[in-house]
Amino acid sequence: MKKDKLPNIVILMVLSLITVLFWISFSAYRAFSKVDTVDIPDKVLEPISPTLDTQTIQQVNSRLYP
Repeated sequence: MKKDKLPNIVILMVLSLITVLFWISFSAYRAFSKVDTVDIPDKVLEPISPTLDTQTIQQVNSRLYP
């Protein structure tokens, strides 16, 4: 009995499918496991002044209608 050999194109398509599946899975793993570095501007890290600008607060209060 003679064994039928698969055509070359079928073997190529199966290997391509396996390659694409591995590529997608590794890309998804890398995207979910990657730690992003956060750059915080220096202005955000400066200490906050504890004094209130009373003139600005009065302007806001005068615009609000109770």
